[in-house]
Amino acid sequence: MLNFSRLWIWKYIRDKLPWYYEVAINRKPAKYLIAARIPVNEKVTELSEGELWREFDRALKDFLELWRRVRNNEVDIRSMPKASPSLLDLIAEITRRMIRHCEFCEWRCRVDRTGGKRLGVCMLDSTSRVSTYFHHLGEELPLRGVMGSGTIFFTSCNFRCAFCQNADISRDRFNGITMNPRQIASSAIILRLEGVHNINWSVANQRRTYTISLRR
Repeated sequence: MLNFSRLWIWKYIRDKLPWYYEVAINRKPAKYLIAARIPVNEKVTELSEGELWREFDRALKDFLELWRRVRNNEVDIRSMPKASPSLLDLIAEITRRMIRHCEFCEWRCRVDRTGGKRLGVCMLDSTSRVSTYFHHLGEELPLRGVMGSGTIFFTSCNFRCAFCQNADISRDRFNGITMNPRQIASSAIILRLEGVHNINWSVANQRRTYTISLRR
């Protein structure tokens, strides 16, 4: 990460992206590692959806406080055991419930994506399909650095842009291969081990690209 930290652009924007920079060079842990230390109700799978959201609101406060302490170097989460269940487990359970009446985007189709009988605007069921993943050198300098941004392209999209530059992916929901969460995570780990500076979760259209940094 030495070459990445010495990029000339940080002289001008480091104060605008302090957390991203610290995580990218392995000085701070990624947020998902912090979330993994936040305990939640042990009966998370038995709670109603409304109860899950209330538990999320409570746990979010704990997360924000722990994140603040990490930013201020008041605590090193490596000395903290991972919670079981954690805030990550809670979010996963909320996702499993929501996908039965999907409202993940502003179309709010409320389609049950688990049955496979109906599809929403995104044309996706409950599985994930990945078109490709690679070192993307076409991003902005703070993202691509010297080794590229580890971009994972998912198929299909809920946008209907007339001039989509990735139409072969966004309009063909059968593009790529089906991958389970462990396989997707493995792809991210492989990219990181190969030296990418971050992971790009890219959903067809470049305007819907989510970039995160992963602590090694």
